[in-house]
Amino acid sequence: MKIENIDKTVEKLVKTHETRDPYKIAKEQGIFIVEEDLGEVYGYYNASKRRKFVHINRNLSGCEKRFTCSHELGHAICHPDEATPALSRSNLVSELKIEKEANYFATKLIIDDSHEQYYINSSYDVLDFYGLPYSFERFL
Repeated sequence: MKIENIDKTVEKLVKTHETRDPYKIAKEQGIFIVEEDLGEVYGYYNASKRRKFVHINRNLSGCEKRFTCSHELGHAICHPDEATPALSRSNLVSELKIEKEANYFATKLIIDDSHEQYYINSSYDVLDFYGLPYSFERFL
């Protein structure tokens, strides 16, 4: 999916669901969220019998869960029929096209411009504000 299309998709989802909360958007889209112990894996997306599932490691921090849910929601929306790799610390900055697109989707969904009311000096400050990795600077 092209970047411009991801921007439009995120914009439409936020407008339709009146939120940037990936959990609420997933629920309203009929995507099931499953929190479970996944060891070193942050999360993954899969579909079975026309039902979509986002799996999230229950042992992550709240910020990590929100990012993981956003990333996997990106797969569910942008790559519904593709086999996607599980997300983990080791592949967080993967160069696979679908992983970059899911990271871009998550970044655009999470960043709501509420940081503008604070003194933000750099793109790294923006990423810190939202709890996103510095490697996502390329998605700003």
